[in-house]
Amino acid sequence: MYFHARNLAAPRPLRIVVITSTYPRHEGDYAVPWLRESIRHLVDRGHHVSVLAPAFEGLGNHIIDGVAVHRFRYSLKCLEHLTHEEGAPSRIRNQPLYQILGLPYVLMGWRAGVRLARRERFDIVHVHWPFPHGPIGLATARACGARLVMTSHGAEYAMARRKAWTRPLLRHSLRHADLLIANSSDTAKQIELISGCKSEVLPFGSTVRAASTETVPHAVPMDDGHVSRILFTGRLIQRKGVEYLLRAVPHVLAQRPAEFIITGDGDQRPQLESLARTLKLNGAVRFLGFVTNEQLDAQYAKCDVWVNPSIIDDNGDTEGLGVGAIEAFAHRKPVVASAVGGIPDVVHHGITGLLVQEKNEHELAAAIIRMLNDPQRAAEMADAGYRYAQEAFDWTMLTEKLEGMYYQLLAKKPAQQRAAVPVVNDAAGPQPHIARVRAAVAGEPAAFESND
Repeated sequence: MYFHARNLAAPRPLRIVVITSTYPRHEGDYAVPWLRESIRHLVDRGHHVSVLAPAFEGLGNHIIDGVAVHRFRYSLKCLEHLTHEEGAPSRIRNQPLYQILGLPYVLMGWRAGVRLARRERFDIVHVHWPFPHGPIGLATARACGARLVMTSHGAEYAMARRKAWTRPLLRHSLRHADLLIANSSDTAKQIELISGCKSEVLPFGSTVRAASTETVPHAVPMDDGHVSRILFTGRLIQRKGVEYLLRAVPHVLAQRPAEFIITGDGDQRPQLESLARTLKLNGAVRFLGFVTNEQLDAQYAKCDVWVNPSIIDDNGDTEGLGVGAIEAFAHRKPVVASAVGGIPDVVHHGITGLLVQEKNEHELAAAIIRMLNDPQRAAEMADAGYRYAQEAFDWTMLTEKLEGMYYQLLAKKPAQQRAAVPVVNDAAGPQPHIARVRAAVAGEPAAFESND
């Protein structure tokens, strides 16, 4: 098992470059908050971290949170929209001509990475999304003799299933990394399927404030004055499955009064608003669009149940981890979610929430109603989720693990690196923290039967 850096005798600070497709363009940009938080914790522990990311509309190098962000240009200013605001897979799907930017994107990223590495002499090159950033990371690491770490988030493997020509490129990148990290056990399985390589499962933590232990309201039983509030947070894209949440609304309303709050924006929003009108849900559903962190905190505080109806979309893409559930746990809220992708790593059925079959509005509605009708049980699961999030998704603990991986990787001789990397969390095996979470919950989880 990887040791923590604190067990080493006075470890030296590391020089790390993080390669990513998206990073905040200014202090107020909410892009990839989990990556920003991860880097902030590494910096707080004394490491020198830089970021290499593509430009957006000609954006040059700048500083975020005291971290140098190096931007590489890959096209004309008016065409540099491949990343940011909308994921590249969605952008290409909606506007296929953007595919022609893929080659200059990789070539210019390669060039920028090599130049930066020769100047900075990094110890660690950490790539997020091995496709298409694997070649950029490999060239950057070789330019300065650094160790190469790659983190997968799941979207790469949906693309590999959809576009056969990407599979050998992704496989090549994975097999040439010194260490592979997956954000969930589901992603770890995908890594092994395509490359034959094992990976470390290391999720990321919540970027929202933890709720007060005294003032958080739980779901309450139906009475004459209470209208239940069900909250969805996230991008309005196909894989989020909001269509099925809307179709579940009439089934919930048939049992009790409720209001459904939907935050976030995305390419599916016009169709979803049209569906809500078709289903005559206008009075029961509110689309709030993008909201600030403060507004989001207020919505969490007022909701009775948080819902993630995610699906496997038409391109085979789904949730890599299900970070929204971690945020709901931080607010001590009952969670109902689909059992797809990495979500079951976070939501354990009958323990920290309820899981339902994807694309099934009847099961989704039934689970929401169960939560609302049994507030005591819902509160127990919300409390268990809160404790689980505090244990399994604590940033200090996660950063120590990542730091320990870096140091052990550097301690190995090059020939030992991949062959000797152990698997801390086997994707096929049990996760040890689940037993502790289960023990923390009073009563039998069978109070809610599985809908799987």
